[in-house]
Amino acid sequence: MKKEEFVQILGNANEFKEGDVSIGVGTDDDAIRSDARQSLSQIRLNDIFNCDIVEDRLTDRLKSGFISDPVSSGEFNRVKNQTVGEIRDAILHAENPKIIQTIGVGMTSEMIAAVAKLMSIEQIVNVCAAVDHPQNGNGSVGHQTCFGSRIQPNSPTDDPTEILYSIFEGLSYGCGDVIIGINPANDALDEVMALENLLAAVIQRLELPTRWCVLSDIKKQREALIKGARVDVGFQSLAGTSKALQGMLECDVDELIRHLAPFKGLYFETGQGSEFTNGADTGIDMVTLESRTYGLARLLKATLPRWQIVNDVAGFIGPEVFRTGKQLIRACLEDLLMGKLHGLTMGLDICSTYHMGIAPGELDAITQTIVRAAPAYLMAVAGKSDPMLGYLTTDFRSHPKLRHLLGKSISRRMRKRLCDLGIMRIDGTLTEPAGVLVSVAREYGEDPVEIPKTIRRLQERGMDIGYGCESDFSPPEHVEKHLDDVFKHAQRALYREISPETMLVSEKPFLKVSTTSNDRDDYIANPTTGEHIDPGQINGIKSLYTDKLPNAQIVIIDGLNADAVNENLTHLLPALKKHLKDFGVSFGKCVFRRKLPPIPEISLPLIPSSKSLV
Repeated sequence: MKKEEFVQILGNANEFKEGDVSIGVGTDDDAIRSDARQSLSQIRLNDIFNCDIVEDRLTDRLKSGFISDPVSSGEFNRVKNQTVGEIRDAILHAENPKIIQTIGVGMTSEMIAAVAKLMSIEQIVNVCAAVDHPQNGNGSVGHQTCFGSRIQPNSPTDDPTEILYSIFEGLSYGCGDVIIGINPANDALDEVMALENLLAAVIQRLELPTRWCVLSDIKKQREALIKGARVDVGFQSLAGTSKALQGMLECDVDELIRHLAPFKGLYFETGQGSEFTNGADTGIDMVTLESRTYGLARLLKATLPRWQIVNDVAGFIGPEVFRTGKQLIRACLEDLLMGKLHGLTMGLDICSTYHMGIAPGELDAITQTIVRAAPAYLMAVAGKSDPMLGYLTTDFRSHPKLRHLLGKSISRRMRKRLCDLGIMRIDGTLTEPAGVLVSVAREYGEDPVEIPKTIRRLQERGMDIGYGCESDFSPPEHVEKHLDDVFKHAQRALYREISPETMLVSEKPFLKVSTTSNDRDDYIANPTTGEHIDPGQINGIKSLYTDKLPNAQIVIIDGLNADAVNENLTHLLPALKKHLKDFGVSFGKCVFRRKLPPIPEISLPLIPSSKSLV
């Protein structure tokens, strides 16, 4: 089988997603997709094994690890002459989950991706719901009886109080049994160490049977560990090509393993389209590369046998990858299926960016559809809109509602501890009233007199903390309205323009330039077009200078929110210019080419036209 032909069949066999079309391996033609799936169903596993669609170190390590494992190679040899369609049917008609797990053991990542492409949504849901990969047996994270969560207590400034009270709020809804993981706003080593120690203190003081993690890059976490920080779980984003790994970490698989080795637990995040958006897809479709990412996680699990979870963040990139709720459902379920067939404890971040246009209510409905496939856990944030990352995901209030919907509870050990704290009953339901964080804050040691004041102060900052919930765990009406207003504002902001008044802040002269985007919709769908100034205007910018070019050119851009520029440029620009001068950086001295008098010490902001973005 020729590599080029197989790559095109794999891409065309996918359900339509914008990211695949962008790299030339997908299509929105239903007939072509149907023909491709038919062709794919007839390909034998052995032919897939002998066709390396990506030739890199990751492929070498995945293949050698697969061959050297006697169980994997033995199962593969048993089924290698079967077609992808026959394997799909064997999975769908398996009499028990163990058969499905055994089939997964005997397949490479490319085979698993091929099988996923041939399944409908309902088929994927049924297979996923039957398969689990618990960490420590019955009642633990990943077990069929459990539906867990990661408390994600992010703060835009890594403020310890915001982080603490977000954790308190999450615990009051029964969240956090899988892990408490924070995305640092400041990725400096000292900050990473401080956050590690803060999370460790919370878990120790409240005697929580859970894990903790600071989602910095693995090199920095390892340095924090060496320097004495109380590090528990090591985090790293993974990818499906060596090129993508090198772009993230400046290293390949072997060095990654060395960086991961010192940690007691491992937490990996993935997501369809990450290779494509970083220019490291090597011409392979998103589903197949995502499956290769899970192949890497499986290899790491075999090489470093310890506690490990994987989290798929399917909707975080944006509409250049896919843009509809239907596509989000498909991507989450494909990834969950492929992760489970790889033998991983898989969770999901069922999320969307504001510029995808999926409203909070629609995301709730999408979540209820996806959870039928039994992910091990979902995210849990204060108020559905992450205050630091700025995207929509599952909030604390959703979790007790989803647990009731699924007839599941949190992990057995965490349930027992929350019972001791008076938050939960032995049957897994919350005590009344739900969502009251005061008792958790007191248990931690917060001053009872100061707790209400702190909650009010955090609410004034815009945090959804301390408001409680209705009897069905929905947010109070004013909280729900606020989130809806935030979403509508974000949608409007996508099409705002930098105002003339803002341009005057820059000091004249300023120049308006365009990028290679045709319009705002083109930029949203193809962000790279807005990262480059129209080549025809570059010489015009250079011609503004009669002497040598400055070290730096200030460019004012609106990104996807011109309102933010209009509101903040007055404060930002003077400080930026001062810092540039302090560092000895020249900027923006110019003389107009039309022999106007020189204007000393001016900046030259370049304001994109309404046509496009920089």
